[in-house]
Amino acid sequence: MKFSTNFELIDENTWNKSINIFPNSHFLQTSLWANVKRENGWVPFYLLWKDLQGNIIAGALILERIVKILNLISAKVHYCPKGPLLITKNNDKISEVILGLQSFSKNRKGIFIKIDPDFVTEIQADNIEDFSFLNFNSDFPEFLQKNSWIQSKEQIQFRNTIVIPLEKPDEEILKDMKQKTRYNIRLSERKGVKVRIGDNSDFENLFKLYAVTALRDNFVIRSKNYYLNLWKKFFDAKLCEPIIAELDGEILAAVIIYFYSGKAYYVYGMSAEKNRNLMATYLLQWKAIQRAREKKCKMYDFWGAPDELNENDRMWGVYKFKLGFGGTFVKTVGAWDFPNNKFAYLIYIFVIPKMLSMMRKIGFRKTQIEIE
Repeated sequence: MKFSTNFELIDENTWNKSINIFPNSHFLQTSLWANVKRENGWVPFYLLWKDLQGNIIAGALILERIVKILNLISAKVHYCPKGPLLITKNNDKISEVILGLQSFSKNRKGIFIKIDPDFVTEIQADNIEDFSFLNFNSDFPEFLQKNSWIQSKEQIQFRNTIVIPLEKPDEEILKDMKQKTRYNIRLSERKGVKVRIGDNSDFENLFKLYAVTALRDNFVIRSKNYYLNLWKKFFDAKLCEPIIAELDGEILAAVIIYFYSGKAYYVYGMSAEKNRNLMATYLLQWKAIQRAREKKCKMYDFWGAPDELNENDRMWGVYKFKLGFGGTFVKTVGAWDFPNNKFAYLIYIFVIPKMLSMMRKIGFRKTQIEIE
């Protein structure tokens, strides 16, 4: 199916054959992710751009959903998670891609489309060569602004993160860590904490621990069925693993790591209140980093850092923990919106914070019920 903006709508099988062409594809752009979201009210579309010679230059998974505004108006919204994916660096071709995204959303009668491409705009590192696995594009925000895109107040994914290059020996990675982090790793080992790779049978208990963590640390999570479905789908596809720290068979902490396109992502973490003095989370992260190296990953992504480096930020403690492993702060483009209907968009961005606040309260109570 062709549009005047030079992109094609393709089916899932064609997308699965095409996505590996992109040097910096992301697991949030996979059909596996799309199918998880489909089960939660989203409709996926796959777009592909080609040049005149038929070479692929860009692609995008776009998710569509109908939302209710004030329980009165039904409106379509579009979201391209960690996309679009680009091969080309030619500005004219990138402009075609941006116009194609706008055209797609407008033709589908969306009030706006949101993108948050995995493009790095800033990195706190002296030796940029060590980070060749990142997709640098510091000009992209200015490019979007010139095309009437708006930096979004609703950042769905973390804008910033902490990463560790993995193409060096374990000894060198350990040496780059803070002394206190190395000490806590060894302390945990001395205290008898053991770390193992989990499987499908662990997810039920891990969700319970995740729910306990959410209540303790005051963040909202989705339903049990959502996470079990998500984790099992990616585990069965060999794209994620639970890694579990235990003492005498009792779970102290766990992480769920996604492995995709030569990168490891620490997306979910959970820990018990009991025995926190054993520093299991430090040993757990170290074993996860080693596991990523075993899988030939070039990068370990800690998945999240403060928007602004301010000690009052609620993520500051987590940020310092991640930095302790020798991580490097990375800033990305973040989320940007293109409003097709400016009036409806303004209503949406006015109402959505209130809706999210209400949903957080409901979600918090549901989490309490899940573990009762």
